[in-house]
Amino acid sequence: MKYWFYTFVKAVLWVFFRLGFGLEVRGQEHVPQQGSFIVASNHVSYLDPPVIGVACPRRLSFLARSTLFQHPLLGAFLRGIHAIPLRREEGDLGAVRAAVLRLTRGEPVAIFPEGRRQFSGRLGTAKRGVGLLAEAARVPVIPAVVRGTFEALPPGSRRLARAKIRVAFGPPIPYTTDLASTAGPSGRSARSRHQQLADALTQQWCRMLEQNDG
Repeated sequence: MKYWFYTFVKAVLWVFFRLGFGLEVRGQEHVPQQGSFIVASNHVSYLDPPVIGVACPRRLSFLARSTLFQHPLLGAFLRGIHAIPLRREEGDLGAVRAAVLRLTRGEPVAIFPEGRRQFSGRLGTAKRGVGLLAEAARVPVIPAVVRGTFEALPPGSRRLARAKIRVAFGPPIPYTTDLASTAGPSGRSARSRHQQLADALTQQWCRMLEQNDG
């Protein structure tokens, strides 16, 4: 695949978010310089995907709602950055396989495990799909927290507002998620393992928000 368009868009958006919203990024040292991983971020605004793409030092593949590809300009843009279409209303195994394929090729993937934007602007909980994807590809999960995008472009709004946007990346969560305090029996079900990773991600999001607010 050729990624010149992604590189060009990232450079333009970096200037846009830096000058227009004072974009501040922390924790980039937690993002592996090599190999694949999943960036898992909270989601409160349509600005979150481009902000995460700009903040991450590695090129990311995004999963995007399949209906967005039907719009002529937006669809062309999403194909240009090699986004993966996802049918959100149903179990889209094709999208999961496509994401796993990219991860096994060493390409990082970004997802928003809450499932959809949080219209309250508050942190939601990660769904177990992030655990399924991480275990299937055997890659770590890098938690990411975005703040300020809800104020800049809340759900339902079509106008940008002035707001400080911040992104923080946290330490990797291994796909095995055998955390001493919460690990179940070694023979626990796949569903339980996937949920355990999702719960660990939600807990890490909360800690990151507390640390950054403090």
